[in-house]
Amino acid sequence: MARFIPDVAREDIMHDSERVVYEALRALPTGFVVMHSLPWLRPTRDLAGEPLREGEADFVILHPQNGLLVLEVKGGQPELSGRVWVRDGKEMRDPFEQARRSRYALLDAVEERTRKRVNRALFTHGDVVVFPHARFAGPLPLNAEPRIVVDAPEVSSLPTRIEEAFKAWARRETRLPPPVFAELLDALMPKLRLMRCEGAEIAAERQRIVQITLDQRATMLGLMENARVLVEGTAGSGKTLLALEFALTLAARGERALFLCFNRHLAAWLQEQAKHDPRAQSIGARLEISTFHAYARGLAKRARVPFDVPESGEQSFWDDEVPLVMEQAIEVLRTRGQAEEFDAIVVDEAQDFAPDWWVTIESLSRAGRDGRLYAFLDLNQSLRGTAKLPSVSLATRFHLTTNCRNTKTIARSGASLARLDVRLLPGSPVGEPPAVRRAPSAAAEAGILLSEVRQLLQQGIEPKQLALIGPATHSKGTLAKHTEVDSIPLIDDAADWRRGGGILVTTARAFKGLEADIVIAYGLNAFGTFFSPTDLYVAWTRARHRLILVCQAGQVRQNIEAALSEAAKQQDATTPSGS
Repeated sequence: MARFIPDVAREDIMHDSERVVYEALRALPTGFVVMHSLPWLRPTRDLAGEPLREGEADFVILHPQNGLLVLEVKGGQPELSGRVWVRDGKEMRDPFEQARRSRYALLDAVEERTRKRVNRALFTHGDVVVFPHARFAGPLPLNAEPRIVVDAPEVSSLPTRIEEAFKAWARRETRLPPPVFAELLDALMPKLRLMRCEGAEIAAERQRIVQITLDQRATMLGLMENARVLVEGTAGSGKTLLALEFALTLAARGERALFLCFNRHLAAWLQEQAKHDPRAQSIGARLEISTFHAYARGLAKRARVPFDVPESGEQSFWDDEVPLVMEQAIEVLRTRGQAEEFDAIVVDEAQDFAPDWWVTIESLSRAGRDGRLYAFLDLNQSLRGTAKLPSVSLATRFHLTTNCRNTKTIARSGASLARLDVRLLPGSPVGEPPAVRRAPSAAAEAGILLSEVRQLLQQGIEPKQLALIGPATHSKGTLAKHTEVDSIPLIDDAADWRRGGGILVTTARAFKGLEADIVIAYGLNAFGTFFSPTDLYVAWTRARHRLILVCQAGQVRQNIEAALSEAAKQQDATTPSGS
């Protein structure tokens, strides 16, 4: 039996005339495909930009060895007088012209959708008009011929008449190979998928998170009335934005402010934010933003003090010798009357500052140990393993416990990972739980990772919204052999990434202090020197809206799944029954 699309019950067909024809076509043998009531929409004169015209083919019959046939069904007792068709006393459209119009509309659509891989020259195509309730008498119109007209007495032998019609229209033999015939069917009946639009969902969530951040910032500005403040906060509590707001506000008030952090990528982002702040023009040069080491190098250069980095690059040089070089440079500049002195100093990522740095930082202040100093930190994000509070006096301490960066699901699961308590504002978006993609092997990991990226791009995510975070740099990690995804480059420059230059591939340590709408953390196989539980926590909390974790079996995956399980229990405990 023929294949029917759609395969409906006889009683579900609205018009009796089409119901009769549908039943008769049931006798067609296997190999035929019958499409019932196929609507189409084409531009007038088939020119782009022209108004649309619509139509419907009552039946379309296809066969790989016969071709395509359009059946136009006309019930009742139509009559032709001159060139006017009439039914029940009312003028109607020419059924033969309707059939022809539908046929060419469908052929045009097939060629357009297949880029002419399937074209009308490959197969026979024609049309037939069926009058299931009437018997025609008299001569046919000039645009008709007995072999393409079926009246009531012949409906019972419709399959035979279909074969005759195909022969009547045939100019050459039709033989469509299975792949070509399948493409013809797909062009007429495409498999349409309405894909999820992550981009739109994230945009809606972002508006709610931004408002929460602004509210929290306004609350925190009261702290500036204190001269020396330590602000502790969990990941996502807005520490960096608050620290920048402190520095901008102080500079806007006319004070010279220095903003120091640890991560050079974070310093670059902060510089961009300050440059585009509405107060930037009035602030001028009163605000300087730098990493501790970059500022030390700059001072040494101005003072002409050697800043010789050992070839081995020992950590002891950066921790112990750099502050000594910095002190020497400060003294040299003071003797020359060229010392830089600041009214206020703001330090972000203070958990990563070595104890000996703080005395040097105080020496940059105009008031020394009594100068305005604001330190922001999260002891759970320390790169030093065992984190310590700043080794200088900070009389006022404030704790930020409310997450205002991440969705509730990311914030709650990240807190479970680090075994922390986190406060979530009622207005923050719930979002989706982090997704775990289990890679059976290292070889499979890259394929899974790239597949996730492609899906996100198809769902409306822009490259600058997506960061890939692993335990190693791009050139040494899972994606070392890959330079692009669907013609979008994979890059390691965070500044270029923010400008839309590609998809960022980075490490947790390089990305610390930054954030992305979507983070895919990968290479999560085992903890070690260069990827610790702290690195996992940092990568986890960089994601504002979506987090995908690609991991193999091992301790890292166990920690991830345990954190997600615990977060789910907490969610269940806080969700009212029946909601």
